Amino acid sequence: MPKPVGPILVLLWLILVAVPTGDAAAAESQPRAATNSLQAIDYALLPAGGALVKVVFSQGLQAPPGVMVNHHPIYRIAFDFPDTVSAAGKQPIEVAQRGLRSIQVVQSGTRTRLVLNLDRPFVFETTLEGKELLITLRRPHSGAARDAIRWPHDPVPDVARHGLREVSFQRGDAGEGRIFVEVSEPTVPIEVRRRGNTLVVDFLHTQVPPQLVRRLDVQDFGTPIRAIETYPAGGHARMTVELAGAGEIAVVQVNRQLILTPQ
Repeated sequence: MPKPVGPILVLLWLILVAVPTGDAAAAESQPRAATNSLQAIDYALLPAGGALVKVVFSQGLQAPPGVMVNHHPIYRIAFDFPDTVSAAGKQPIEVAQRGLRSIQVVQSGTRTRLVLNLDRPFVFETTLEGKELLITLRRPHSGAARDAIRWPHDPVPDVARHGLREVSFQRGDAGEGRIFVEVSEPTVPIEVRRRGNTLVVDFLHTQVPPQLVRRLDVQDFGTPIRAIETYPAGGHARMTVELAGAGEIAVVQVNRQLILTPQ
């Protein structure tokens, strides 16, 4: 008696269905096309200083972009747009006024980055209006932060609107040192300047909780960083970083975290 062939035929049919055809396999290997496009960039200088940058997209953004801010040794603000290509051209827009040097767009695959090159520190705000992203740049007004005398136990004035959350130090595997500072909001105005072998970082209108008013002596770790001191200064928070030599230290902010790394 011949054996039934039904189960064998079913198995062969399942195998054929599971194996994609050449066209299907090629389609699966293709990268997914971006769903948004950066169409145009425009800017206007503000009467009180700073600038307003308008970025137009083919589709409205669902959420504000990721932001990375370089505070030292260069000033730069970068906005990242995933799933987005650029139709705005590759040439930088030269401004060279009111502290805004140029505007540049860089595309990598389906990710586009908008870079604002600056010659001074700025604070910024972003606003989404339909298919437009509006970026407002304003100068931080340090005032007392720059000239304040160190009085660690003075009460903090009412102007303090932000706060420090954590200050920590880590030594990397290659002997490099890194300082991590967490702030309450990514929009905390920050000013950075160099005084010889000391880097001074002012967090404007920012409170320092009592547990963070301290000096961290880290010279035993053998990195270019010798000590980190954090204290209130005239209604602001100040951090001084003592360095072993005259080398630069990069200060980069990603959202609520500030990272200081000797170069």
